[in-house]
Amino acid sequence: MKFEKGREKTGGRQLGSTNRTSTDLKNRIATLIDNQFDSIQADLELLEPKDRVMAYLKFIEYVLPKQREQKIDLSTLTDDQIDALLDKAMAKLD
Repeated sequence: MKFEKGREKTGGRQLGSTNRTSTDLKNRIATLIDNQFDSIQADLELLEPKDRVMAYLKFIEYVLPKQREQKIDLSTLTDDQIDALLDKAMAKLD
């Protein structure tokens, strides 16, 4: 039967549900890293500084969420509002 646009979804995984295989694999990798942490740390210390930084950056990708660029349209603000925002930002730097 041809899929009709607007038709309700039936069967399959529910929207937003986790994939059990991926979850299991992530848990196994986390366990492996936990069990071998001292060895991994020793290996990192043997790397050249440049390579060590690259390894840290790769690890960070799995720990911290990626930041998205935030765009602000200042054209909708008045000069007073922009001045107030600048004053607030400058106060945080002090």
